[in-house]
Amino acid sequence: MSTQPEIAGLRQLMAMWTNAELEAFFCCVRPDDSVSPPTEREELILRSVEEFFWAYNSKTKAQASCTAAKLAVAAYEQLPAAMKMRVPAPPSVKPLYEYASPLSYETLLREACKELKIDESEAEDRLLEVYLYEKVMILAVAAMTAQQRHVFLTRQVELDDVSVGFPQTNLKGAATTLAALGAAQASGFGVYLGATTALGLVSHAVGVTLPFAVYAGMSSTIAFLIGPVGFLAAGAWLGWSLTGPEWPRITRGLLHIIAMRAKHEYECPTPRCSGSSVGI
Repeated sequence: MSTQPEIAGLRQLMAMWTNAELEAFFCCVRPDDSVSPPTEREELILRSVEEFFWAYNSKTKAQASCTAAKLAVAAYEQLPAAMKMRVPAPPSVKPLYEYASPLSYETLLREACKELKIDESEAEDRLLEVYLYEKVMILAVAAMTAQQRHVFLTRQVELDDVSVGFPQTNLKGAATTLAALGAAQASGFGVYLGATTALGLVSHAVGVTLPFAVYAGMSSTIAFLIGPVGFLAAGAWLGWSLTGPEWPRITRGLLHIIAMRAKHEYECPTPRCSGSSVGI
């Protein structure tokens, strides 16, 4: 039995990612910038899944339940043999993660959409992914000053640069932010650009600096889309509560997964590569 938490299907999806993409994901879901990514690939995958799991579940509550189970077992062991025959033995102590809620990518995606009050909660995953990054960008734009909003929506993007990882889109020249974000949705480029932009907005809003690997393949022109660090105050525009799951970490992780799904399915659009056979 594994002693490490799992998120259904996530490891299979991560197996397609480069080491730089894995490191970027770890940086999205780690509790703070002081936690360094592991250097070994397998450890990086394991730790990333663990951090993502505990961003949603309360490790404190799980530890309390686990401690209570250990005390119950220890107390039972101290009973006289005659009393043990009349008292049912307590359950065996389980791995820590089993005292928390089991998780899947779909569960986290739907819970994040509910947290952001996104309608159509019964929609299929692919549509919810689009709804999630669109909602993040809409909330961010609404929280900008008039000048920031105008710059964000009207500044020209060089599509030659940002579509470099999606050559079959044949996107060339300049376009406004809105045009760039809406371009070539069917090819995956639009989803990738939208999720990555939303990831940058969330990260900057909560004062997190992500490694450039997050934006790999998009060039430095992504910088203007996400604006200067801290231009949105403390993520308040997302309406996150101060208790319960750590939604900034969860949302960053989800947006990174959405971007990677779009990127890798475009590169290898078979069922095996898309992850449809592994429950994501």
